[in-house]
Amino acid sequence: MLRCKAILLPLIAVLMSACKEDAAAPTSATTSTVPQLTWQDTKNYCGANAYLHCDELCKLGPRPTGSQAYANQLAYLTEQLQKSGWVVTPRVFSLSNGAMMTNLHATFGSPTAERSLIITCHIDTKIGIGPNFVGADDGASAAAAMLELARVLPAKSDCAEKIELIFFDGEESFAPRMTPTDGLYGSRYEVMRRCNAMPRYQINLDMVGGRNKTIAVPLIDTSEEWLAEYEKAIESLGFSSRRWNVHPGSYMDDHTPFEQAGVKSINLICDFTKGGWWHTEKDDMSRICPQSLEETGLMVLQLISQISTKL
Repeated sequence: MLRCKAILLPLIAVLMSACKEDAAAPTSATTSTVPQLTWQDTKNYCGANAYLHCDELCKLGPRPTGSQAYANQLAYLTEQLQKSGWVVTPRVFSLSNGAMMTNLHATFGSPTAERSLIITCHIDTKIGIGPNFVGADDGASAAAAMLELARVLPAKSDCAEKIELIFFDGEESFAPRMTPTDGLYGSRYEVMRRCNAMPRYQINLDMVGGRNKTIAVPLIDTSEEWLAEYEKAIESLGFSSRRWNVHPGSYMDDHTPFEQAGVKSINLICDFTKGGWWHTEKDDMSRICPQSLEETGLMVLQLISQISTKL
C-alpha cells in the first residue's frame, strides 16, 4: 500500500508564505513568482515541485488547441514524464471542423499490463480570453500535479503499472460556453477509441492549485464507492471538510464521457464559481498555491492507496 501522508515539514513555512492572499500578481505571462522555491529531490510528493512545473507551463503563454505553445507544452510534458521513466504516446485525432488535437498518454512498466485506473486532466487553455491568459489553475495546475505524481509513483512500480496518465486536449469549447457537443473533445475521443476496453476507475483533476481553494466533488456524477473512499481519504489525511467537500449537483468535465460509459469516476475540481478569476487573465501564477498542489497530490495518492487492492 502507498503511504503518502507525510508533508515535508521544512517546506511548510515556504509553501504557506507563497499562499498569502496579498501575494503580488505577476505583470506578464512570463513573470515568475517562485524565486524562493527550489526543486526538492525527495521520495515524497512535493507541492513545491508541482508549483515549479506550473510556473514553467505558464511561461509558455496561452496554450489553446493547435498553437505552437500547445506543441511546446507537449514537448515539456513528454520530457518530464520520460525523465521519470514513463513511456509517452501522443494520440492525434481530428474533428469534423478540421481541427487537429493531441492527447498525451503515459504508462509505466510492462506494455501489456492492464491499466485499471486512469488519472486525467486537460492541458488546453480557453481561446479568446486575452493575450495574457495563461490558464494557471484552469489547465496548468492539474498537469503540474500529475507530473509530480509521475515522479513519485514509480517507487511503487507494481501500482504504477496499473495506472495510465492521460493529458487531454480539447476540454475547452470553441464557443464561449461548453455544450454537450462543444467541448470535452479529448475525453470523448478517448472513450470512443477504447470502445468497450474501459478502465475500472478514473480520477480527473481540474483547477486544483488555487489559493484557498475548495474542492467540490460533484455528487450526482460520483459513485457511492468513490464518495466513500473520498470521505475516508479526507479523514485519513486530516484535511478540512470546508476545503474538501461535495457539490450537490453535476459538472460537465473530462470525467463525464467516462462516467457515462460506466467507468467509476471522481472529479477533483475546485468551486470555480467564486472569485471572478475563472476564464479571465486573473488566472495567472498569483492564483497558484504550492500548499494546494501539495494537498491535491496527497489526496490522489491516498485514494490510490485505498483502492490499490482492487486495481
